Amino acid sequence: MRMRLAILVLALAAAGACKSGPTTPTPPPPPPPPPPVVVVPDPPTVACPSPISRTTTGTGVAVTYTTPEAEGGKDPVSVACAPPSGSTFPIGSTQVSCTASDALNRSSSCVFAVSVSRLATITKTKFLAFGDSVTVGVVATDNPSPPPPYILRDVPNESYPTVLRQMLASRYASQTITVLNEGKGGEKAVDALGRAFVVFNANRPEAALILHGYNDLGAGEAGIDPAIAAVNDMVKDARFRGARVFLGTLTPPPLNVNRGISNTTIVRFNDKLRVMAKGENAVLVDVYQAFAGDPNRYVSDDGRHPNVAGYRKIAEAFFAAIQAEFEVR
Repeated sequence: MRMRLAILVLALAAAGACKSGPTTPTPPPPPPPPPPVVVVPDPPTVACPSPISRTTTGTGVAVTYTTPEAEGGKDPVSVACAPPSGSTFPIGSTQVSCTASDALNRSSSCVFAVSVSRLATITKTKFLAFGDSVTVGVVATDNPSPPPPYILRDVPNESYPTVLRQMLASRYASQTITVLNEGKGGEKAVDALGRAFVVFNANRPEAALILHGYNDLGAGEAGIDPAIAAVNDMVKDARFRGARVFLGTLTPPPLNVNRGISNTTIVRFNDKLRVMAKGENAVLVDVYQAFAGDPNRYVSDDGRHPNVAGYRKIAEAFFAAIQAEFEVR
């Protein structure tokens, strides 16, 4: 009985299976989504400014500059420079290095130069030039309808004191330079003492530039010693009033031209002037030597007065002596 029942159950199950048909397969699960795309920015870059130049009268100067901006990199991006803006930079050239860094610890750098130069300065700025027509600034040209054989003309803007002041003002641009012109045409040194005392006392220059004695030598060698004595008294008075004295030698005569004053007389005067300058601790300005290479190039038609080029040559000689004596090193 039990066996029949089991067979019946199996038969019924088989019949039901036949009625339901084939089984539908289960679809596979969908693939996982792709990982998100991570965009990594390029490393930071930085471009430095152009070189910077500054001047100073001291040993250094504070320099400010704009810190350069970085491009690229992952925020936050910072830029740091060393030495930083506002630092005091010494005389000479200093390299400034700027570095940009981002959040990924990537960096790039650039450099630029800060150059500091010292402005030239001198310890004395008030000068007084004392002398005759060579200090005034007189040039001579041939007179087409003599007499007189020459035409004398004042050229104050070309005189050696004026040119000297221009040269000093150009080099020592941060300072106010004065060069007083106290020349007097036709004056002998022996006749100039009273005027010299008044001028030095009234103006109290820090430096006296004395170029005198040409007219005294018209009498030949007899005029040398009195002229030297007179110039010596001028030097003593200027020193007494606190001035540093610069003493110029007389210019040579032109070659093959009768100047009326022989080269021998001028050389002897200058030799005595050198001895006197040394004894008075004056600065000797060798104008004679400055002209000696080509005196005709620097002398006017009368053979006595310098021409415009000659006055510039005199100014250059005094300038070199002043620079050597007073410029701050």
